[in-house]
Amino acid sequence: MAKATQTETETETDADALTPEQAPAAQVGGIKRKNLIIIGVIALAVWAFAIQTGSTILMIIVGVLTLVMIGVLIWAFRTLRKQRGLVNLLQGATSSPEARRDALSKLSEGKDANAPINVFARAQLLAQDDPKAALEMLNRVELSKFPPAMQDDVSLLKTQLYLGMGRTADASKAADSINLDNPERKEIRAMAAAIVAEAWARTGKPKEALALLDTIELPKKDGPQILVQMKVARVFAKFASNQRGPARQELTALAAEDVNNLGRFLSPQFRVHPELQKLARQVLESHPGARKMAKGQSKQMRRG
Repeated sequence: MAKATQTETETETDADALTPEQAPAAQVGGIKRKNLIIIGVIALAVWAFAIQTGSTILMIIVGVLTLVMIGVLIWAFRTLRKQRGLVNLLQGATSSPEARRDALSKLSEGKDANAPINVFARAQLLAQDDPKAALEMLNRVELSKFPPAMQDDVSLLKTQLYLGMGRTADASKAADSINLDNPERKEIRAMAAAIVAEAWARTGKPKEALALLDTIELPKKDGPQILVQMKVARVFAKFASNQRGPARQELTALAAEDVNNLGRFLSPQFRVHPELQKLARQVLESHPGARKMAKGQSKQMRRG
């Protein structure tokens, strides 16, 4: 049992922190060229009609509407430019903790520090080192205040953070607000579905979780990482469905890839069901790599 405890400690390292790859990438909206062409054609058609009628009042109304439209487009382009700047800053901050701290400092000192877009960017950076602080920051802003294109990303990050703290009910609530079929976010659909499946599996919806997992098509990018998350979700779903044997098989497969994967079921902050913890511990104790790791730790302790 002592060996299992030593190895269990090893699996807990940074278990509650998100890696740069795990945090959802900020979504940058855009105005497609096709849409701009359509707007331009409609505006020209309206002006042509107004001029043809010869009505001064109608031309004034069309002129005012045109100015409003131009103002909205200018605002939209400025917002997009800010979003792209934030995304570039986030991408450059994934290299090291020092880079994240530098990016956080820049975001916190700006005049738009409390703007929803800025808050989400800061929360993404904080999530990697201080998940609780990141969640508190996100919860200060209502979801509806974030740009529509970003709301699914915000909910996904909240779901991850809640799951990492064992707050499964809150995780499920956040997961239910995610539109997995959002055509603008196809590139993160697989990871998002795997995370949502875990939230459902841990809150009384194991059948729905398994059905959702069956719809996932693994992309080439980040495929192995997403597959691990899918297996984690399957463990919870099959355990919740009283399928102890299949749940153990999934745990064994996770341990075969990396014994540290079992930390998702053994670390206290995840608040996993005691019976599932026991099952994961049994798999850990029977894993050759875990025993070898424990022996190495014992030798180091004796030398010390």
